[in-house]
Amino acid sequence: MAMRTTPHLILIPGLGDRKWLYKLVCPVWRARGFRVHVFTFGWEDAASNYHDKQNRLNNYIRDLNGDVYIIGASAGGVAALNALVVVDDGKVKGVATIATPYVYRQRLKNETLARAIDELSNNLPAIQAKLARVTSFYSIYDQVVSPNDSQPNDSEFADVNYQQLPTFGHGLTIAAGLTVFGEQLEQSLK
Repeated sequence: MAMRTTPHLILIPGLGDRKWLYKLVCPVWRARGFRVHVFTFGWEDAASNYHDKQNRLNNYIRDLNGDVYIIGASAGGVAALNALVVVDDGKVKGVATIATPYVYRQRLKNETLARAIDELSNNLPAIQAKLARVTSFYSIYDQVVSPNDSQPNDSEFADVNYQQLPTFGHGLTIAAGLTVFGEQLEQSLK
């Protein structure tokens, strides 16, 4: 009888790369049966460009043994979706994004995020070819990422499920998604 390995869950923070904050929710996700990793993308790090950062994430995923699930918060969701398209071995089984801009309609101050969203617009059609489940969680109101940007009504996004959380505010939506609505996120991944 083959031994079943514990699935990996990668949490990817947004622009602030607040790893310490995401470490606080790791015990919750370990109790749900995951081996939890917090991957900081380095959004504000000027020492490397977007492609170096995305390749570092892609290689991190490739190096894990077993099934991988990803929760990306805000900008972290963009990196997660781009990784889903590039890491081509079927290892990523599910991606949940929280308050993530699938499109952005205003000028971005962070050039790395602007590049990531630009790449995502090219990668989104390829998500349809993936077997992984993808769900976008968004709030009723978000002052940073408009709920409309987290759930664009476009046929090329047909394989993305959208779920509104009963929350207001960017940080609160992310925190609630990782804790209070954790069961809902977990169900969307599997």
